[in-house]
Amino acid sequence: MDARIALPELMYLSPTTREKAVSIAQELLRSTNISPREAVSKAILIAKNWAVKNVNRSVWKKLKSVEKEMI
Repeated sequence: MDARIALPELMYLSPTTREKAVSIAQELLRSTNISPREAVSKAILIAKNWAVKNVNRSVWKKLKSVEKEMI
């Protein structure tokens, strides 16, 4: 991705979420007529939602496994 469109918000994301945001932003830039700043902002939101879903799923799995161990 072009260094010109790197935003400070990207630096606050985890490395995995940042990679996801960058790839989403690249897809948005290729597929739609959107400014780079808007593409990155939208990609950050999408990547954050993706990360929250992944964390929730992994936490749920851990809770279930602990619950099974206790029974």
